[in-house]
Amino acid sequence: MAGRSPSPSQAGATPNRLKRKAPASSAVPSSSTSLGADQAADEEDIEELEREVADLGRRILEHRRDAAARFIDATVSRLVALRPPACLVEVPVEAQPAVGTSHAEAEQNITEKLKLFKSKTEANISAMPKVLERMNECVARMEKVEQLNLNIHPVFQRRR
Repeated sequence: MAGRSPSPSQAGATPNRLKRKAPASSAVPSSSTSLGADQAADEEDIEELEREVADLGRRILEHRRDAAARFIDATVSRLVALRPPACLVEVPVEAQPAVGTSHAEAEQNITEKLKLFKSKTEANISAMPKVLERMNECVARMEKVEQLNLNIHPVFQRRR
């Protein structure tokens, strides 16, 4: 025994609960006390596993809630970054309404959101002539390039 490495239970490692085998001595129970001890140990293991499952369930729910909030924040920031400079309007970060908000507060929140939507829509409409002008300029440039009789390298030509 001097040259052998210690077994996992002797080394202090926790045994794998999924692959636990009954010891050879418990195959034939010699007394009722060993059965009681085995049942108590099994019940403790079951209770510990149930606690772990409950903890995992709680952590998964928290992660789902956090992931949804992170997704919304990332989407809003991405859309704000993609806006043209003329349309930049400060978007106020609203705190989440409390669970027990009154009807009047809910209506006030809705009217604020409608005003914000209206201001964004007006900003988009006011920027529309500039966008159309840019589009027309780009189309004119593309037509001008198409009318030129230039030799285009075959690498840059489309296959039809």
